[in-house]
Amino acid sequence: MQPGWVSQWHDIIFSERRRPRLGGLVSGQLRPYLPKQMKSVLNLDAIRRSLALSRATKAIIVVLLSYSGGLYFTGLLHPESALFGAMWAAVSGLASMQDDLPGTRDAAALRVWGTLVGALVAASYLSVLPFSMIGLALAAGLAAGIGALFKLTDGGRLSAITVTVISILTVINPDLHPISNASLRFLESCFGSAMALVVALTWTGIGRLWRYGKKSR
Repeated sequence: MQPGWVSQWHDIIFSERRRPRLGGLVSGQLRPYLPKQMKSVLNLDAIRRSLALSRATKAIIVVLLSYSGGLYFTGLLHPESALFGAMWAAVSGLASMQDDLPGTRDAAALRVWGTLVGALVAASYLSVLPFSMIGLALAAGLAAGIGALFKLTDGGRLSAITVTVISILTVINPDLHPISNASLRFLESCFGSAMALVVALTWTGIGRLWRYGKKSR
């Protein structure tokens, strides 16, 4: 007959041996276990990494296509502003790029309409009046207001940006007529937006093919 304290000590020791170790998730007595919260965090982390990689890859492709196309196209028509044309096409492509195809399509359409309004306002302003700070501000405000009238809030901001860019570039290149300048900027914006759409279409098609191949296995 063992004393009471001996039996209690015996129970404590053997209960500790039966208890799973805290050094890992796997023990000899229990199956591997992951809390639901940890699983959701790991899944969310994987989704974020995949989305980040997708955005980075699409941005690289859009910039390469838009920049090289803008540089070549503008270089044929006005070599002095070819570098700026490449930059404007790349910026337009990045502004149109979204995570999915419908979002890219809407952003590209908004970019084209906003640039068109801004190009028309800038060409009209600079063809009639010389450049001035007050004139630039009024023209940018007019472009933003037109965008608001057409319920294109973001398009209005893009129109004001386009007016500013075209006006400054006209001062830098006085030999380039405002109408030619505005036309080039509009075409470059269309090209960059088109490249974003092409990349989005290709990316969506590749994703569907990959999912189809995965299901058929």
